[in-house]
Amino acid sequence: MKITNDRSAFYGMLGETIDIYQAEHAAAAAFTKLGGYSSSRGERCKVVVGHDASPAADMMTSAVCAALCASGADVITLGLVPSGAVSYLTCACDAIMGVMVTGGKYDFDVSGLKFYQKDGRQVTGEQLQSIQAAIDGGSSLSSKQSGRIRQADPATVGMYQRNLVDASGFTMFENIKIAVDYTDSAAAPFAKYVLEQLGANVSVMDSKIDSADPYVSSFENPSVLIDYVKDTESDIGFSFSADGEMCIVVLPDGRLLDSERLAEVFGRVYGRADNNEETTPIIMLSDNCHIALAPYIKSMGAEIRTVTGDYSYLAEEYAGFDSVIMAVDRFSGIVFPRRSYVPDGLLTAVMLLSCMNRMGMTIGEISEDLPKLIRSAASVMIPSGAFIPVLRTTDLEEEIRVLRSYLSGDGRVMMYRPESNKVEIIVEGIKSAQVSKVIEKAEALVRKNLRVTDGASIYRRSHAEAQPSKPAVQQAESENYMNVKKES
Repeated sequence: MKITNDRSAFYGMLGETIDIYQAEHAAAAAFTKLGGYSSSRGERCKVVVGHDASPAADMMTSAVCAALCASGADVITLGLVPSGAVSYLTCACDAIMGVMVTGGKYDFDVSGLKFYQKDGRQVTGEQLQSIQAAIDGGSSLSSKQSGRIRQADPATVGMYQRNLVDASGFTMFENIKIAVDYTDSAAAPFAKYVLEQLGANVSVMDSKIDSADPYVSSFENPSVLIDYVKDTESDIGFSFSADGEMCIVVLPDGRLLDSERLAEVFGRVYGRADNNEETTPIIMLSDNCHIALAPYIKSMGAEIRTVTGDYSYLAEEYAGFDSVIMAVDRFSGIVFPRRSYVPDGLLTAVMLLSCMNRMGMTIGEISEDLPKLIRSAASVMIPSGAFIPVLRTTDLEEEIRVLRSYLSGDGRVMMYRPESNKVEIIVEGIKSAQVSKVIEKAEALVRKNLRVTDGASIYRRSHAEAQPSKPAVQQAESENYMNVKKES
């Protein structure tokens, strides 16, 4: 079991670096660290547990619930819910902690756990490391008084849905046609229900129907949702990560809004609409955000605070400010502390639509306001017998996104796995030469991280002599290793 780079969760390769026994120890250790059962008080504490649609979710959830029950906790199982629901209901149900069993945005064979404190904040940083130390030390918690497990009733889960409706300001979206990807995301069913409650015309897409890989969603391959938005003539399209933390927004012209572009829209609203408050609203940005984003939002009247570090540092920092209205991290999404203490893609979608109504902006105006960027895509084929290590994927994504510094402060770099034997890299920028340079560097990074069964790098092996795999790799490079397509 391994703590992720942003120090916010445990993830591992199922059956290798994480299994049900480790999940049990982790749940018991977290229960102890977060103030669980105490024999001196003689009382049981409530714990809420939810899961996403990852293949091992049922198995891992059963193990977690059993460990918590044996530790003396009364467990409330939420079923299939996004991470934001676990966070919100941990606080709303007066539970001592919450647990989300999730594969996150990782590969098919990865599973993991995220923990939430009683106020709904995610357990990160030093707290998570202390849980890791307890697991490594072999400590576990047992209780003479075992707890109970019960399924949450619809009214309990409905509290999360009502929070989303409240966040919209009860703005009705009758004139908006919305496309929602329904594939393997715990947030998708909630998105359909909430948006329809607000009057939107929701069109549901199941990308499994047309996808060669049944486990690829439009969050991993947005071109699927882009085509669907155009085919259905929808006004806007939403797709969510498996755990619901992040949201992809597709405009009618096929362009995407990432968290930074979304923050620009939110900055206009908050900077102007909230200036009548006694305190100046604060928008927090992690230092990996768009270099031009901070002065843009500041010009709208909001105060900017930039935090050096990843999402865990961002969360620790904004916890000390009551006037923080939005926190943006390029890799973890957007957080609205007044509504949630964790990234929630569905809340982001609702807030976007609500802000547009408050400002009197149409989706077309958002589309026209964004710069027209040159797009280039490169597909890197993975030769037979080679692979990218699952737990290396996140590091590789971050290394590729860092290449954005070559794009003159504008544009973006994305990496997707539309098929098991292919990596797709998409670069957007204002100058074609810069875009081409980033494509080449990103392709080199992907090749460098290719491994064969003995763990060696294919990149190094292709430069070595007398290696059996050399002819196969050279053939792959010469035939179809990269296919570049540019479009304005």
